Amino acid sequence: MRKYFLPFLQSLALHLSIIALFFLNASIETPDPSAKQKKAPEIIKATILDESVVIAKANELKQQQENKKQLQKQQRDDYARKLEQEKHHLQQLKDQRLQVEKEAKKLAEQRQAEVKNEQKKLQDIKKKLVLEQKKQQETVRKRKAEAKRIAEKKRQAEAVKQEAARKEAAKQQKIAAEKRQKEQEEKLRVAAAREAEQSRQRAKNTRIAKKASADARALIKRKVTQNWNRPVSVSGKLRCKIRIGLIPSGDVMSVVVVESSGNQLFDESAERAVRKASPLPVPKDPNVFQGFRSFNLEFAPD
Repeated sequence: MRKYFLPFLQSLALHLSIIALFFLNASIETPDPSAKQKKAPEIIKATILDESVVIAKANELKQQQENKKQLQKQQRDDYARKLEQEKHHLQQLKDQRLQVEKEAKKLAEQRQAEVKNEQKKLQDIKKKLVLEQKKQQETVRKRKAEAKRIAEKKRQAEAVKQEAARKEAAKQQKIAAEKRQKEQEEKLRVAAAREAEQSRQRAKNTRIAKKASADARALIKRKVTQNWNRPVSVSGKLRCKIRIGLIPSGDVMSVVVVESSGNQLFDESAERAVRKASPLPVPKDPNVFQGFRSFNLEFAPD
């Protein structure tokens, strides 16, 4: 609508200017009757004129007046026609402006309706979004609740499982403890029996070892005595203590008198008798022999 407003004003100003010029020209060319009345009477000198000339002149003046009237009429008709054309043009412009305004109004109404429709669509979309959001929130809430329920159920099942496992473990521990206790008791019983057997065996071995040792000492003492030669100057009952060193074969490695009899000849004869009796009869048992690697022999032949 605004694009037609300036041409409309320009056209209106042009037509008003034309109408003003038309009336101004008419006022200039149209004789003022009052001026005719006020004009001083012209003194005409009487002359004798040819009537044909006068008639011709009158006709000429009349024709001029007629032509002038026709020209003025034509000018008025032209101005009227132009004015009518301008009115028509102005009416067209007005109609165009009204049409433009009508179309603009219609367009504005359509635009307003479209905006209203768009707003309604937006409102509907917002409502749908709100409903969808609520629906999603409800779905999320239900999922969380379901997950929580499942987790709680799983936790309870796990707790039951753990409790059962704990009880089973406690049962197994009790069984294992009882088994260990029985095994320990059995071990203790076996160990006690073994210890008793070993003690019995050790006592037996000790008795055997003592007997073997005593027998070996008796045999050694007998063999040494058998190999002793009494010195001529020695008389009476004498005794001395000799430390003898042996090897497992019974061979004598060393002989030392640790307690003298008081008679050197007797002591020396005792040493000779031990060396002469080598190898001495020693126990076959290595454990028993340990007591004969270095031992004291009390030599008293009488």
